[in-house]
Amino acid sequence: MSQPPTRRAVLTGLAAMTVAAAVAPALASPVYAASGQPLPLAPLRIPRLDLGVEQQPDEKVRWLADARIGMFIHWGVYAGPARGEWYMENAAVTPENYRKYVTDATGEQFTASAYDPADWVRLAQDMGAKYTVLTARHHDGFALWPSAHPNAWHAGQAPLQRDFIGRYVTAVRAAGLKVGLYYSPLSWRYPGYYDVRGTNCLKNAWGYTTDPAHKENARIMKNEVYQQVKELVTQYGKIDDLWWDGGWLGQQGSDADAAFFWEPGKYRDSANEWPVDAGYGDTDPATGKPLGLTGLVRKHQPDIVTTLRSGWIGDFASEEGSSVPTGPIRTGRVAEKCFTIGGAWGYKAGAPVMSFGTAMNILVNAWVRNMTCLVNVGPDRTGAVPADQQSLARRIGSFLTTCGDAVYGTRGGPWNPVDGQYGYTYKDRTVYVHLLPAYSGTSFTTPSVGDARVTRVHDVASGADLPYSVDGSGKVTVTGIDRTRIPEDSVVGVTLDRTVQPADIAAGRTATADSEESGKGNTAAKAVDGSTATRWCAADGSTGHWLTVDLGAATSLTGVRIAWEKDATNYRYKVEGSSDNSTWTMLADRTDTTSAGQTQTAVFSASVRYVRVTVTGLPAGAWASVRSLEVYDRPFAAL
Repeated sequence: MSQPPTRRAVLTGLAAMTVAAAVAPALASPVYAASGQPLPLAPLRIPRLDLGVEQQPDEKVRWLADARIGMFIHWGVYAGPARGEWYMENAAVTPENYRKYVTDATGEQFTASAYDPADWVRLAQDMGAKYTVLTARHHDGFALWPSAHPNAWHAGQAPLQRDFIGRYVTAVRAAGLKVGLYYSPLSWRYPGYYDVRGTNCLKNAWGYTTDPAHKENARIMKNEVYQQVKELVTQYGKIDDLWWDGGWLGQQGSDADAAFFWEPGKYRDSANEWPVDAGYGDTDPATGKPLGLTGLVRKHQPDIVTTLRSGWIGDFASEEGSSVPTGPIRTGRVAEKCFTIGGAWGYKAGAPVMSFGTAMNILVNAWVRNMTCLVNVGPDRTGAVPADQQSLARRIGSFLTTCGDAVYGTRGGPWNPVDGQYGYTYKDRTVYVHLLPAYSGTSFTTPSVGDARVTRVHDVASGADLPYSVDGSGKVTVTGIDRTRIPEDSVVGVTLDRTVQPADIAAGRTATADSEESGKGNTAAKAVDGSTATRWCAADGSTGHWLTVDLGAATSLTGVRIAWEKDATNYRYKVEGSSDNSTWTMLADRTDTTSAGQTQTAVFSASVRYVRVTVTGLPAGAWASVRSLEVYDRPFAAL
């Protein structure tokens, strides 16, 4: 974990938001919001390709988005001196002297005498966590498991002679939680880390200076990384989350800037200046090519999700540190907020523990912005989590026991939060209003709920119904809210007569096309399978190819949303409808569009059974190819 939280540029680029609303048969009561603004339609997450590897599809990252809270565990040799995980660098402790915190019997020895991962797991469960992430190796280069690399420093050596990772993985998996491992490729033990070419040594705490021998030293460090990553992904069964950190070189620039050295993508370059010895790396069984870090990890853990801090783009975004999230919802992505409650990431004696109010402020402001939270604890040198950290973790768990319906499995929205005041989460038919301490009063008015009808409003903590009214524009005013029971987050549930988000009625329906790239599996059915990671593609690059979906019966429609294969590409098209799959009526003409957005919406009103999209124009090098064709029978507003 970084020492100053500001060392990373926070990745908060935001996808554009489309909005939608619903029309349904009028019901007797309660009030029907006939003229309200549509509810927002959740933006699509479309996997991106980087360094030869595509991000995991939604179905493989959904567990992380649903979890909403996990427990981070920073534990290693730095717990001995008890001055935080960056102590070795902060105090310029040489590798030789730093080893003494393992070998020498002093009051600062890393003994692990109380190590019992089952205790950690119980604490994670008490906190309400759905996954855990343990620092398998931090920047000091100490590995918490026996490693076969000849230059490795690890827990299998005397005097510990233990495998902490093996017991940890077993305990977490036995509890039904997802298993995460943190790994830092940088190691302060290697002068070559600061001087990978041996020609320009970067500033460092130990006084290393430029030395041609550092290039080979850096190569040995890289060899060790490949060997250890291979051990972690092959020796311990299924690993759900690999939390990379420290991919930068010399603690300067970005992780991506260092990709030339680590080779974090699918393959390594056989001409790379720092080749990985065959015994430490791995190869692609299909091509025989040497695998890069992500290629290696995906070969053995095909379902794993990873952070971006190896230099590869990563499967989810990360925002680090104790700052309170602000601004709009993090849309079109899976995002994680990580912070520590103990004053430092690793154990720091005497450091004050974060207050419950401060922790909740970070958590709630993250949840309403569609972020999962990874909350860190730092066990001491024996392996015990300090009592005050345990107490705060359990208090968070108590809140989640009471109000977990408004957190687990939800998404941030459907409306953007107001900084410092309130925000929203939603799931199925219920919108949850989260009122923060700075919001005053016992009443609240929501934005318009669109065409939906309110069927119930309740206090989530007590389960008691709350009085409410709905005006002609669909805004819901709730009164009598108890702000005293949980002032850190007073949660109100507003349940509708239909799902908050409009449903894609084309999902799973029969789709046909005039041309398919069937040899690659890019058939028409892939455009309506609910995944943006698959696609329909025509068999050639000609225009005029079409894709049709059969809705099964004539249906009153409000429009479509199309996700094309490529971003920044001008696909021109038309949308038509038919009742008999023979006679077609124009629903939306985009034959002259200049838009290059990957996601396109077309709003119309029609009653048809079949919807057809025909590609009428393509730029050079692009083929007719649709990742997702969604059809809606509820109104939505297009940007």
